[in-house]
Amino acid sequence: MLKIKIKNFIWILPLIGGLLTLIAIFTPAAYYFESSGHLIFWMWGWYDRLGIWDYGMVKGLISDLLILNIGTICTVLIIVVASIFVVNSISAALIFRKGNRFTKIVLWVWFLSGILFIIAPIFWMAMVQIFPPFSPIPVDSDPPPNFWRMLFPGWAIIVPILTGALSCGTIILSRVE
Repeated sequence: MLKIKIKNFIWILPLIGGLLTLIAIFTPAAYYFESSGHLIFWMWGWYDRLGIWDYGMVKGLISDLLILNIGTICTVLIIVVASIFVVNSISAALIFRKGNRFTKIVLWVWFLSGILFIIAPIFWMAMVQIFPPFSPIPVDSDPPPNFWRMLFPGWAIIVPILTGALSCGTIILSRVE
């Protein structure tokens, strides 16, 4: 009977996570929908508003340069790390195909990538909470709107965090015999 070890196919989890992250980073990071319209933010600074706060339809980059730069840096960081993550997973597959074991470099890349996948979206979430991009949101509201009370996290926030957790879980699974 052929015995299949899970360790031989563990590289699939980071590969799937990395590919999903590369796709998800281009989806909205925060959104709000109601019957009269919507408000959508992407991590890299684009927003789309329709019928919210009686401004009609507005699309464009947010005017707050701090949040625009932080969002762009977080987006580029996630894209670069996800690309390295995918390439590293494919190289791990090739290592296993040759019958070798994981090297410590593969595991360290997965670990560091996982940490960055968790830190980057959480950092962006904290920054838009502390310095809300109020250009598409009315500034003179009393009290000023709380960003994460009004908007919900989107796939660009959720998927990198899940991929980071999956990466750390993969390292634990690779240690199990």
